[in-house]
Amino acid sequence: MTATAQLSKLAELRAKTDLVSIIDNALEVGLLLAANEPDVDPAGVLHRRAADIYADTVILVEKVEDVRERRRLEEKLRQLRHALDSQVRAAGSSA
Repeated sequence: MTATAQLSKLAELRAKTDLVSIIDNALEVGLLLAANEPDVDPAGVLHRRAADIYADTVILVEKVEDVRERRRLEEKLRQLRHALDSQVRAAGSSA
C-alpha cells in the first residue's frame, strides 16, 4: 500500500471516528437537556432542543458503519427517547 493510500485510509477512519464522537457528544447533551424538570424549563425550550437533537442524531446514527458503535449509539438514542417521553408524561399528569 502506498503512502498516499495509507493517508487516505487514515483520513477516512478519522472522519468516521469523528462522526461517532459528534453523535455521542450530541446525545450526551440531549440526555442532560431532557433531564431538566418542567419547573426548571417551564417554556419547554430545553425539552424541544433535546427533541431536536434526537431527530438529528437518528439520521446520523444510520451512517455509522461500525456495528458495535452503532448499537451503542442506538442504546443512547433509546435512553434519550425514553427521557423525552417520560418528561411529556410527567408534564401531562401535572397539568
